[in-house]
Amino acid sequence: MHGLTVWAQETIELSGEWECSVGDSTHYDKFVTLPGMINPSEQIADSLETANEKLWLRKNVYLPRTWKGMRATVFLERPLSETTLYVNGHEAGQQASQDFPHQFEISKYLVAGQRNKIEVCVSKGIVGLMGMKAQPKDLYINKWKIEPNVNVRMAQMTVSLAGYLSIIGDFSGWAQIWLEGKKTQPLFTRNILVSDYILLGGETLFWDEFHPSLYRMGVAFGDDYDEKTFGMRNFSVEDGQLSINDRPIWLRGTVDDGSRFSEAGYPSMDENTWTDIFKKHKEYGFNYMRFRGYCPPDAAFAAADKTGFYLQTDSCGKEEMQQLMETYGHHPSLMMLAPYGDVTRRIQEIGPWPAFPDTKEVREKLSDNGMPYQAELFMMASGQQQRLRYKDAIERNLRDEDKVGFLLPSFTPRASAKEWETFCSPVVALAQLPKCIYANTDTLKLTVEACNALYGEIHNARNAFLVTDDSMNVLTGGPLSVSNIPVAKNVTVGTICFPLQDIKRPTKLTLTVAVTRKWKNEWDFWVYPADSTDTADVPQDILVTDTLDATALDVLKKGGKVLLTARGKVQQSGLGTYIDKSHPLFTYDFPTDAWANRNWQELLDGAQAIDLTTLPKDYLSPVQPIDRPETCRKLGMMVETNVLKGKLLISTLDITSNLDCRPVARQLRKAILAYMQSDDFKPAVTLQPQAVDALISCGAQ
Repeated sequence: MHGLTVWAQETIELSGEWECSVGDSTHYDKFVTLPGMINPSEQIADSLETANEKLWLRKNVYLPRTWKGMRATVFLERPLSETTLYVNGHEAGQQASQDFPHQFEISKYLVAGQRNKIEVCVSKGIVGLMGMKAQPKDLYINKWKIEPNVNVRMAQMTVSLAGYLSIIGDFSGWAQIWLEGKKTQPLFTRNILVSDYILLGGETLFWDEFHPSLYRMGVAFGDDYDEKTFGMRNFSVEDGQLSINDRPIWLRGTVDDGSRFSEAGYPSMDENTWTDIFKKHKEYGFNYMRFRGYCPPDAAFAAADKTGFYLQTDSCGKEEMQQLMETYGHHPSLMMLAPYGDVTRRIQEIGPWPAFPDTKEVREKLSDNGMPYQAELFMMASGQQQRLRYKDAIERNLRDEDKVGFLLPSFTPRASAKEWETFCSPVVALAQLPKCIYANTDTLKLTVEACNALYGEIHNARNAFLVTDDSMNVLTGGPLSVSNIPVAKNVTVGTICFPLQDIKRPTKLTLTVAVTRKWKNEWDFWVYPADSTDTADVPQDILVTDTLDATALDVLKKGGKVLLTARGKVQQSGLGTYIDKSHPLFTYDFPTDAWANRNWQELLDGAQAIDLTTLPKDYLSPVQPIDRPETCRKLGMMVETNVLKGKLLISTLDITSNLDCRPVARQLRKAILAYMQSDDFKPAVTLQPQAVDALISCGAQ
């Protein structure tokens, strides 16, 4: 009888309830549910003393009479430790891999038409598919592979047959191919040999990140049948450049070390979970993931196939690599194995840049330290700093002709996908500003480029730019060019020349570049007045000092004002700084975001903070370095307080040295002095001189 639908391997599920025993001997007196990790705290806590103690699992399975004379195997998709299998009291084998399925041939130990005792010795559990399958013993498919050749639109299929009849000679079978998801409409059915070529023809759909088209092939020999999905794609390396289907590609990736599944103790075996992971990564512009320290399950490869995501997994040796290819090699998403020679050295690994975590414990610590509402603000500020650091690193990579991609550590981005896609996308506009701090005597001059990693050339791209201020007023802008943008890096799309002499006040500006109106990227820069003479003079009613000495105390006794430039005692954590931009200080011509953007760099480099734990619980500094989540101390770089009869403002930021060449520090100093002269300067706390001295002379590191 012809037609593939008449053949199918018979299977028996092994998931569900199993008897359980702990220790070197078997005394089954408990039950566990598989697949799953054996959790000693929930299921067998009174018996399991160590994580690696032996677990004996037993299940009685009825075997149909139709299995008599069949070849039977047990399939355990992902055991979490070494397994030893026993069937009706006989040891059927032992396997140790934690990255590949364990399969045992058990035909000679089974009795058809009866209940058979299946026992597994393991220490942690088994996840994924669990089952028994039957195949004809006289002739069965042992293993097979599909190798696509996109150049001739052909798939080469090689089948390894086994069984009593396999020694006789050549066999012919049947093959059928469908578009994945459309199995009711086969493309064709044809007779095949064990090594054969199948021509898909001119309508062949290729697989890549933009068009993840999949095929499914079923093959039958004798009474045995199997199916696999595959994609028509060719991955190659030439002169260090990665290509897919003869088109250059650049990888935008992250590392997955399994930590996202640390709570469960094993990677998800659910395809939908992996689909969500890859879709979220694509929203942020990524197209690649490298698995480090473990191999993901089949569900991950299947999800990546359908999503259009490139995967790389590490392997240790030749034997493991061969097993990996036999198990997962038909998935088009599996692009690279292990270190890939010079290629992986050209995939730049970008170091981690942490962000403030959002956990219940951290929020409780913040609340205990008088910062109950700062958690979201700290996450925003640290997330924006994280985004900015990664933006800089990624854009450098996209401009580097020697790099074929980048790899970020496993991380949870705090900024939005919309913010990330400006610099992490198939097409990225690149404008390398010579600097981010300008005087109004300067001219903004730069060349604008594009990196195109799409599936083809962009035709008649209309490219444009805008320069806007914080109120979204357009200062300048217009078309850059109308051009074709090939698949390449560093494609020039225009130049910008913008004199800044009309900007009279300190202003934050944003340059936005659009490639074909679809892909936009932006860069902030700041313009300050070039004339610095008015910042050198200190108002007569304010004393600027770096020591709370007798002179300063005398000014405070008389009701005067003191600006104390002190050195902090607490090192910054690297998690960023939150700026209370609503504080009246910043209305005195000092433009700022609610986080330490690039304009704060010259102020924060080398600066330290003050531990404000001893101050009233509700007091917050307008400039708050974000402390480590382990301690969540209340820190500050500016403190305002009433002292004696006067008013004191403490700043740990350097606003005194080299002001002629530090326009941001010059402007902050000017803003502070203007603020201190105004009626807005109303410190909310009062400290004694001894408390001030303790604040600036000691503190936790």
